[in-house]
Amino acid sequence: MISDQVFILHTRPFRETSQLVSLFSRRYGRFSAVSRGSRGKGRRGGTSLQPFCLLHAEWRGSTELKTLVSAEPLEIHLLQGDKLYVGLYLNELLSRLVHEYESCAELFDHYCFMLSILSAEADVEPHLRVFELNLLQDLGYGFAVDIDATTGETVDSTYDYVFIVGEGMVPAGRVSNGTAISGAQLRLIAAGDYSSRETRVSAKRLTRAALAPLLGPKPLYSRELFRDAVLSAGAQR
Repeated sequence: MISDQVFILHTRPFRETSQLVSLFSRRYGRFSAVSRGSRGKGRRGGTSLQPFCLLHAEWRGSTELKTLVSAEPLEIHLLQGDKLYVGLYLNELLSRLVHEYESCAELFDHYCFMLSILSAEADVEPHLRVFELNLLQDLGYGFAVDIDATTGETVDSTYDYVFIVGEGMVPAGRVSNGTAISGAQLRLIAAGDYSSRETRVSAKRLTRAALAPLLGPKPLYSRELFRDAVLSAGAQR
């Protein structure tokens, strides 16, 4: 029997009364398990198998697909409105980018912190950008936001730079395409200063450019849900 703190990333029905559960563990990374009898009539333990709930879980099994034995809630984060979509976005990033059974203790802590931010009356966007950059770092794809990869020196505030996979930020004149971001904005992002709207827009463009090659062409379902919700709300006005 193995136990650890975990979060549920998503669930889906399995046979008549069970569920397939994707778990994110502090020590064991992401993995899948069967939760038997947790769905339908006479279910047991199904109420705890919800996203954004920190659990103490126990599981067993010698194959890649484990059997979830117990899951006791430790802390529940109730997300609503736009913050729910952010939470779904975080879970989708973890589901698609974290390799199975790859220990990610620091990333687990960053995720816990983001859920506490989403549960509070806080300005979410700066923290989300920091989480995305930490995610890249924790998974081995990190780069220095304010360093010119071609010289190793701090970016020039008067120049524009483009993110290049495997390198980092390079002068925009060196490449023919890509999202150009000014050195001044890159310095502010590196300093964690998101006080201006321009910096927030630049940071979002930067993290999207850095995550896109890892996510591939398949669109993010959470973004589509959010877009549909916005369009629906606009149509009802």
